[in-house]
Formats: sequence, C-alpha cells, structure tokens
Amino acid sequence: MHSSAKNINIINVRITHKTARVPLMEAVAFKDTRSALKTIRSMKNVDECVLIQTCNRIELYIVSEEGEKVAKRAKDFLAKRAGTMVEEASKAIEYSLTGDTLRHILRLTSGLESMVIGEDQVLNQVWDAYLEANSAKTAGIVLKHLFMRAMSVGRRVRKETGINKGAVSIGSAAVELAESLLGKLDQKKILVMGAGEIGTLVAKALARRCLKPIFIANRTYARAVKLAENLSGRAIKFDKLEETLVDSDVVICSTAAPHYLLTKDLVSKFMKQRQNKNDLIIIDISNPRNVEKATQEVEKVKLYDIDDLQLIAEKNKQKRQKSVEKASNLIDKELILLNRDIKIQSVRDIVSLLFSRAEEIRQRELKKALKMLGHVDAKEKKIIEDLTFILLKQTYAPIVENLRLAAKDDDKRLIEVAINLFGLEPS
Repeated sequence: MHSSAKNINIINVRITHKTARVPLMEAVAFKDTRSALKTIRSMKNVDECVLIQTCNRIELYIVSEEGEKVAKRAKDFLAKRAGTMVEEASKAIEYSLTGDTLRHILRLTSGLESMVIGEDQVLNQVWDAYLEANSAKTAGIVLKHLFMRAMSVGRRVRKETGINKGAVSIGSAAVELAESLLGKLDQKKILVMGAGEIGTLVAKALARRCLKPIFIANRTYARAVKLAENLSGRAIKFDKLEETLVDSDVVICSTAAPHYLLTKDLVSKFMKQRQNKNDLIIIDISNPRNVEKATQEVEKVKLYDIDDLQLIAEKNKQKRQKSVEKASNLIDKELILLNRDIKIQSVRDIVSLLFSRAEEIRQRELKKALKMLGHVDAKEKKIIEDLTFILLKQTYAPIVENLRLAAKDDDKRLIEVAINLFGLEPS
C-alpha cells in the first residue's frame, strides 16, 4: 500500500458507431469478454478495468496511476485486433483521460452517446459490463463508485428530461427504417429473427404499427412462442424459416448467433420460389452480423445494417434537442460532484493506513488496560471498548476530513505534511 496521495487516472478507450462502420467494429470485438478483461487487467500499470461491448460500441474503462502512456497502450491493443484494418482502426479509436472520461460515461448512461438518443438499453448494458468486471475481479473501488454514480445520473436524466419518451432503441429505429422504405407496414408480412432484448424491442415496435400478425423466429422455440403470445404474433421454428421467408416483405434480424443465418446461397434459393412481387427488405442489426453482405447481390433483395440507421438516428436527435440540452446541463452539475469524489479517492489508502495503525494501538493498549483491571464483566468490558473506539473516531475524524478537503483542492503539500506528521510511510 502506498501512503502518498495516489494519482488516479480514469482512462476511456473506445471505438463506436460515430467513428467506425460495422465491419471494423466486428474485427475489433472480443468473443470472450471475461478473458479480455483479465488480459487488460494484466497490462502494465492497470489497476482496474471494465469492458463495455455492444452492437455499436467497444469501450475500455481503466484506472491507472499513469494516464497517457496506458491510454496509448490500450489503444494499440484494440487497434491490433483489427488485423489488416489496423490503420483504419487506429484512426477510429478515441481515448480520453479523467475529466473527459467522467463526462463521457455520464453522457453514455444518459443516452446522449447512443445512436438513438435517449435509449434505455444502454443502462442495462453498462451495468452488466460492470457486474461482469466485478465478477472477474478486475473492477475495484474507483470503478465501482464511478459506475454506480453514472447509473444514478442516467436514471435521473431520464426522469427529469423525458429524453427516453417515445421510440428510442435500435429496434425501434430499424422499424422506422422499414417504414421509411415501404410506407405503412400494416399490410406487410414481417419476420423478426431473434427474441432476445433487441428482438423483443423490434417486435413491440412492430406490434404498434402492424395489423397482420408478426412472425417471430428464435433458436429457442419456447422463447419465440412466449413473445408471439404477448404480441398476438406467430412463432416460427428455425427449420421452417424458408417457408416464411419466401413471401415476407421485411426481415429484421437481431440474434446473437456468431455466424451467418442468411447467406447469399440460401436467399437466392428461396427468392426463386418467391411469389411476392415486392422487393425483400432485410435489416440486420445483429452483432456480429447474421446476414452475409453478398446477399444484397441477389435480385430484388435490399440489405441494410446498423450503419444505415444513422439517418433515423439524426432525425431522432433533432426531435429531442431540448431534452438533450436539459440533460447536458444536469450532467455538468453532476460532473462537479463526481470529479470531487474521484479526487477524494486519491487519499483512500492514506486514510485506511491511518485508521488501521490507530486501531492497532487501540487494541494493544486496550488489552493491557483490561489485564491491569483484572476481572471485568462483559458489560463493563463493552463500555471500555466503546469508549476507546469513540475517542479514536472523534480524534481522527477531523484529520480525515481535512485530508479529503486537501485532495479535493489538489493540495498535495498538505497531504505530504500529514503523511510525515503521522509517520504514514509504508513499512
């Protein structure tokens, strides 16, 4: 344990939909996030780390006593994952240090960094990422405090600004894209592939627009049945997909399958049997992609992916401009408090060492005093123990408070004086 005021740098290294298209994001993505966390944590001077990975962002949050060096090292680590696209990845990967990182995560949980402004799913994604890091023992007290505060701010922004009112998800954006291409969807035959979180959002958005039943396919058939029952849709088994695909107007794919579910050969095959005169619209919002890119070469097939949702996202952002301004103002206020709390964390080790040494002295002298007193009953012993503990606590409380104030004010000189005064150099 180091006793001097610790330099806490919180680093964010990210590649997102703002700077990278789907193929690049897929190249950088981790298949095993638990293993990735341990690899990042083992890097030189990395004390804590969390990895957020979704269909449109890969973000590392790192705590280190070093800032710029570790940030560049982490950026290179991500870029090299892109293989032949390493140069493109290097340009697309951004990083920020403490103050900017704090602002970014507050914007992230508030839905301001999402492709669809105000989306709610990001809250679960951020918290799940923290829980995984916590389980892997790569997140410590600094990131715990940061992520808990970020979640709290994200919920507060939604409550006070209404930024998440209406259709605000990747799923609803996909439906809006289909609607912009085909006009009304109420007489269209629509198939949703995937009944997970995003697939459910897609199906619910469709149910508000369609009169015809929605067809829902999922690897786990029971899950498709449950979702279909809730939305008056029809569940389809995966081995019966072709029968539905033959005359569908729209297919929205949102599964977590690690491979292509729709290939050029498969789509060519059922398109030859197709009696529906309309083009087949396929919208792939899966991560990784579940529809082979070459599928768009098949006649009368129009393929769209997450990159094509940008226009819908921009329209959404314009509609929510007032809510965005309110959210930004609220984040500015919360950022002041969060910056203060992170600075206070820099003297956490000193405070811990101060109390542990004082407690050692208290226990040692208490033991001597009780021995000198001879027979002391349980009640009397507790009174003496409580008295010594209260004396210790009240004596050191103002010292601790002044150390925290010094950290908040960046007063390193006062912190070093306290270290020397109380003999807090590590043994």
